[in-house]
Amino acid sequence: MRKGLCWLFVGWCIIRPTICPLALGADRPVVSQSVSTTKAAADAVEIREFEVRVDDRPAGIHRLSIKTDGVKQTVGLQTDIKMDFIVYAYVFKFRGTEVWRDGRVVATDLRTEDGSKKRSFTLKAEGPIHQIAFNGKQVGEVSPCTMTTAYWRLPAADLRAKRFPIMDVDTAKMHEATLTTVGTGTVNFGGRSINCRHFKIDGSSPAELWFDDQDLLVRQRSVEQGHPTELRLKQIHIAKDDR
Repeated sequence: MRKGLCWLFVGWCIIRPTICPLALGADRPVVSQSVSTTKAAADAVEIREFEVRVDDRPAGIHRLSIKTDGVKQTVGLQTDIKMDFIVYAYVFKFRGTEVWRDGRVVATDLRTEDGSKKRSFTLKAEGPIHQIAFNGKQVGEVSPCTMTTAYWRLPAADLRAKRFPIMDVDTAKMHEATLTTVGTGTVNFGGRSINCRHFKIDGSSPAELWFDDQDLLVRQRSVEQGHPTELRLKQIHIAKDDR
């Protein structure tokens, strides 16, 4: 899902797949040192489910399905939004995958249905360049970017130590961004508490981002066309990869 995820305001908002997770609180959270499964069996997939909220109102769901195999990680991204208006219902769907290797993105394939409009974005690493296609058309070759605005995981420490290239999946344009460390803390959900690091990212899709000790997204906040937008983490569970 931006900001990946990570895209639309209809009437009162635009929901972006890169939008943000604020965890649901709990009265007495039980602190867990790690809820990730990067050391789990090879057929395990970690599912992270979020509630999408705009102006602090429920708007839909966002889901990350994360598969880890050594230095390679693959994520399936899914967003489903439905907003009911007086004379019609608006539906937004987002589906896609990203592949990361050695702490940076190497492939992306995203599809969006925005009401009656559809768009697609693909990125593929070929040696020292990335091939980019938008809405089925090749739009050029670029130097490798570090991450996209899906914002589902943190780049490797050496890659994020200075300003780095980031691909905006809304426009298929490359920008530069800086991740600034804000501090550390915890994000609560379903009776658990995750230790995390808090960052701010600038560039074309500024946001606040929280990542756990496995460098995976646990919370995100942004302002989209004047509307506070977030994802609230609801649960993390493990599923078997049947592929």
